[in-house]
Amino acid sequence: MPADPRLIAFARQMRREPSPTEKLVWRMLRLRRLAGFRFRRQHLVPPYIADFYCAAARLVIEFDGESHVGQEENDRIRQRFMESKGLRVLRFWNAELFDDADAVVETIYRACVAGVSTDPRIAGRLDESGQFSRRTRRRQAEGG
Repeated sequence: MPADPRLIAFARQMRREPSPTEKLVWRMLRLRRLAGFRFRRQHLVPPYIADFYCAAARLVIEFDGESHVGQEENDRIRQRFMESKGLRVLRFWNAELFDDADAVVETIYRACVAGVSTDPRIAGRLDESGQFSRRTRRRQAEGG
């Protein structure tokens, strides 16, 4: 079933007009900068839009600002829905990122490693240094 066109349009608009927090996070995650893991921003998980998503790790990352104060129950419902789809959800307050970006990135990295480690189809793509590769070790050894 295709996604609602209005949801797609809203996700595109949010990509064009990111919040300051999303701009900062995207600079750290884009172009496989986090140990080779690929992230998408404003990824559809209908009827929701995830701030950031890593398909290999089945990981959703959400950053909450002041607009989420008082919306905790809605956030719990949203998180339970995503978890019911087999996704792990990491949630941070915007202030956490600005106070200690390194700790936030480290938490995201560890969640990515944990996510791919549990999937035997892609667990072999982590090298000894913790870098994630699109190619399996066997294909790399064969030169492919």
